[in-house]
Amino acid sequence: MKERVSLLTPADRREFLRRLPRSAVKDILKDEWWWTSRPEQVPPPGDWLIYLVLSGRGWGKSRSGSEWIVQRTELFPRDSSGAPTERLIIAETIADARNICVGGPSGVLRVLNRRQIPYRYIKSPKPQIQFLETGCLIHVEGADDADVGRGHNGADAWLDELAKWPDPRGSWIEGIMPSLRADLPGDHPRAFVTTTPKPLALLREWVSRTDGSVITVRGSTFDNRLNLSPHILKALRETYEGTTIGQQELEGVLLDSAVGKVFSQVDINTARISNDELPHIPVIVVGVDPGGTGEEDETGIVVVGRDGRFDQYVLDDQTILGVGREAALHCWRVVAQYGAQRLIVENTLGKSWVTESFTSAYMELCEEGLFPKNSRPPIDTIDSKLSKKTRAEPVGMRCEQHRIHFVGYHSKLENQCVEFDPADRDSPDRLDAFVSASRWLMKQEPRRATVVTPVSRKEQATASVAAGGITTAQDLDTILASW
Repeated sequence: MKERVSLLTPADRREFLRRLPRSAVKDILKDEWWWTSRPEQVPPPGDWLIYLVLSGRGWGKSRSGSEWIVQRTELFPRDSSGAPTERLIIAETIADARNICVGGPSGVLRVLNRRQIPYRYIKSPKPQIQFLETGCLIHVEGADDADVGRGHNGADAWLDELAKWPDPRGSWIEGIMPSLRADLPGDHPRAFVTTTPKPLALLREWVSRTDGSVITVRGSTFDNRLNLSPHILKALRETYEGTTIGQQELEGVLLDSAVGKVFSQVDINTARISNDELPHIPVIVVGVDPGGTGEEDETGIVVVGRDGRFDQYVLDDQTILGVGREAALHCWRVVAQYGAQRLIVENTLGKSWVTESFTSAYMELCEEGLFPKNSRPPIDTIDSKLSKKTRAEPVGMRCEQHRIHFVGYHSKLENQCVEFDPADRDSPDRLDAFVSASRWLMKQEPRRATVVTPVSRKEQATASVAAGGITTAQDLDTILASW
């Protein structure tokens, strides 16, 4: 409703507002759900069991789930026996359920406070919300518990970010679905599922159903653009637009499970340039993936540069067969050859010897005159706490956007990129060195921030209504501006 009214002319908006009863105007100033929601955020009537929202980040999933479960509790406070009904909120972890679904900016407590519904929020030993007037309970749980949902006589359930759960199918089939068994007068238990989509068998099964038991809604981050920072939307477009991960994270597309590759040879070929096309490269780093201790181990060494537009250029693959001192000396010679500003290594737990080895090799080359005497080795580290797939994905997205250019051909490195299997715990040396260098360059890119003062127009409008209602065109304009 809010978005539709915003499309009217100023005169028509003023006339629309003037015709509303005072109670409706108060609802507007409180951003009541009937006013701010989009049609797809409110499940329709019908005999469905699951309302499945597959949408990008920022679409409004948390607000939709919070509003829905409170509304259902108000509509069906008792089962057929007269007992107060019970409901479930389940997220990936109990901390997520508590901090996002319940206490977050769009959480259930915000809805209850806005609607002035008396409640008691019990945080321990197991979080739950009790509606004081009816005795209804909302149990708050995390899907990291293998027994999630078991033992409840549930009337409804809100399942948040199900695609991130450790075992979504097992949690649904063995725990949650059997618990949705309350006998509701005139209705039946339902599940509201809000998640950024991932190619999971359970989601594919639900989406493919044609019996009416599942209603699937797909949404984009940009559907909610009126309530999101334009600066963030611009940054999201720049980061994700034109990538498969962007289709998933922003557009809510349920990707085919075969679309799991992080790098594509087509993308590499499209962005490839020759040495003659190479622009000025002010920043160059050498990424290193130290090998193990065996004689047949390789040390990944990849040279990557960045231009003034923050495009990246793979300049060379200097990977060698060897480890230890000789490999460290070779790395520093590559740094000197390309005039690189940094040598980038992962701060892998248990490999503190790596920086010690590189420091020792650097000092040795200082004595030989390759670097200034008494200078400090320009080593920098990049974290390795994330999974191999998570580390590689941002680099893969840059390749999809054709913002990483291979200068000439580096067949062994390219093969490792294209053949990289995210499910494999091991990733090859050249790829790791390339990803480390690329991620370090990304972290150096400037971050823009906008500092603003909280807008007080809505407070002014609320005060105007409380003081005696809408009396002038100026009051109307103030309220209209607060939307």
